[in-house]
Amino acid sequence: MSEPIVVARTVAGQLPYFPSAIRLASGRVLAVYREGAGHVRSVGRILAVSSDDDGATWSEPWVIVDTLLDDRDPMLTQLSGGDVLLMYFRIDWSRDPWDVPGVQVVRSSDQGRTFGEPVPVESAMKQQTENRWHRYRAGHIASHGQILELPDGSLLAPVYGIFADDEYHSASVVRSTDGGLTWPAEHEVLLGRRHGTFFLEPVLTLLPGGQVVALLRTDEAAQLTRSDDGGRTWTEPEVLKLWASSADTVTLSDGSVLLAYGDASRTTYQSRPTLATVISDPLGPWDTGEQHLVYDAGHDTFDQANPAVVELSDGGLLILTYDIFRRELVAIPKTRAELG
Repeated sequence: MSEPIVVARTVAGQLPYFPSAIRLASGRVLAVYREGAGHVRSVGRILAVSSDDDGATWSEPWVIVDTLLDDRDPMLTQLSGGDVLLMYFRIDWSRDPWDVPGVQVVRSSDQGRTFGEPVPVESAMKQQTENRWHRYRAGHIASHGQILELPDGSLLAPVYGIFADDEYHSASVVRSTDGGLTWPAEHEVLLGRRHGTFFLEPVLTLLPGGQVVALLRTDEAAQLTRSDDGGRTWTEPEVLKLWASSADTVTLSDGSVLLAYGDASRTTYQSRPTLATVISDPLGPWDTGEQHLVYDAGHDTFDQANPAVVELSDGGLLILTYDIFRRELVAIPKTRAELG
């Protein structure tokens, strides 16, 4: 296992969570993460760091989102026009039931140094209700995966949530046709909604031929659905052999896909370490390649992984994750050959 690079370290009492990273058109690597006292039930804020040497060294962090609520799960995308979009969601832990006000998108025109005012992602799942789902108010959405820009210029925001009268999570994509200025609920398409299955944390991947793949976390093995018409219709989700949670993907320059995820199977490991695999033919099966251990914080904890993946200018790979025991956001460099 490659020696990890320290990307950022928090002060005592604060922990790093949920990184997202992209290589900008300029070559700079931009990463964001949440900083908070705990994984849940604590106020969190979103910070950014950058690297101009392919992740070898990193800037000091700067704050980009910090409200009175828990700002969490930040995800970055750079559009073809150069603007950077950041999607995240918020939780108000002070209310009973806990309230999830919704998913927000903010825009930067200066490579992530500053961001504008948030705009909401709408959804049919967002409903005014007094119904409870566990200790949360039902009728809400959350987010984990990155916004995807399609060849026609439209954008897909992957979200998941709970309809007011449901017992299980559903996943969907919401389309923007104006560059991310609005995300109307009437442009939403479901990826998965099924009694008995939790569809969580959808992650989108655009393949070289135009197919869009959505990887869905569940409470068991992950499921996968595909679209050949730009996200307007999707296949029935198929169950994989991967217990992939909190995943991230990047389509590499050779057309393969790098998938990194937290292994939730608890078969080989009793924790949730970061594993990675290269899917050489992403039009085929996603669960037959060799799985490689990238990082394990140990301590038999499930509170780790949530990786972010980047292809560097020289073809090398960078996988970011967090370690709450060291209070560090770390990056592990990999070569294509190391991952098969």
